[in-house]
Amino acid sequence: MKNKGKAMRNMLFGMLGAAICMAAMWLSSACGKDNDRNGMIMTNWPKMPMIRFEISIILISLGVPLFYLGAKEMVKAMRLSRRRRSINDLRMAKMFDMCMHLSVIGLPLVQGVFTAIAITYKLLFNTKLMGADIISIVESLFYYFAIPVFAYLVFSLAGTSISFMYFIINDRVKVSKICILFNPLIMFGIGELLKLTKLYYLVDFAAAMIPFGYMLMLAAGMVHVAKMPAARRRREM
Repeated sequence: MKNKGKAMRNMLFGMLGAAICMAAMWLSSACGKDNDRNGMIMTNWPKMPMIRFEISIILISLGVPLFYLGAKEMVKAMRLSRRRRSINDLRMAKMFDMCMHLSVIGLPLVQGVFTAIAITYKLLFNTKLMGADIISIVESLFYYFAIPVFAYLVFSLAGTSISFMYFIINDRVKVSKICILFNPLIMFGIGELLKLTKLYYLVDFAAAMIPFGYMLMLAAGMVHVAKMPAARRRREM
């Protein structure tokens, strides 16, 4: 592989970006103790300082460009890892490419929509509107964005994770088989299980599981790139 050092450095930047996105999602979604969930409404939203939502938006804006640097290198690594004569490898490499780019777009989209909903609920809570009216307004706002949000979420998580697991299972990616768990889809599932514990600190951490999955996937990608043979330089004539 050409420029292995640069590729690994960009993946490290990608991991940093994913960590920043984790902080952004935690700030906007970690509702703390004694929070109750009413559909998609969190009862502790009005108690959360507005600065948490503002910093969350700033962090996701900073984290996604860094994450994109790592995402590009992961796409290159998957392309180089496929067997040229394998149709399945080619299809999976193309799916990984498309879904990683969807992930880059989807992270700020999903975070922006859910943060806007939380801010809207918080602002309306301090007005004279009745609780049922506030919930109706917030849910109506969400329904306008529901289709693109869930589409990006499903395709980015499932497509990226399934294709990545395919490359590990078929020994195209030279990492331990346990790394099959290092993807956003698995981490999202673990996060949903953490929410069932009703322990608020685990429920709060579950909010950051998706970017955590991307960070682990990039870490596995760095290990794979480190094991790839360096490209031979052509002798000067």
